[in-house]
Amino acid sequence: MIEQEALSDERRQEERVAKNRFLRFTRLEDLQADVPYREGDLLDISGGGLCFLAEELLPLGSQLVMVLEFPGWHAVADGKWIATKVEEDVGVLQVIGMVSWVAVSRTKPDRYETGVCFSGMVTV
Repeated sequence: MIEQEALSDERRQEERVAKNRFLRFTRLEDLQADVPYREGDLLDISGGGLCFLAEELLPLGSQLVMVLEFPGWHAVADGKWIATKVEEDVGVLQVIGMVSWVAVSRTKPDRYETGVCFSGMVTV
């Protein structure tokens, strides 16, 4: 059974930005088992989390490691980013988050909209 937590605009603390990009993700426990990263379609992202389309139903509470790439951006010291607007510059962001809600997509019924709250950032 799919559960969805109702999110109202009043509960959001960060503005969401629509993005049409891919992301790679894996469950935290799959890292040690060398399970390959899977791909999803990033629907939107904010400072507190993101929403993406997944081909599989991910259990609520799952911890995910996600890798996002942003062409035209470059990461600099202290976790700050600058916009270079040069397509070859690709800022890579690795974050950890928890699946907080899942719903069957209205536009793609064979996929699942997956809401994730960020819980940390991976630095390399």
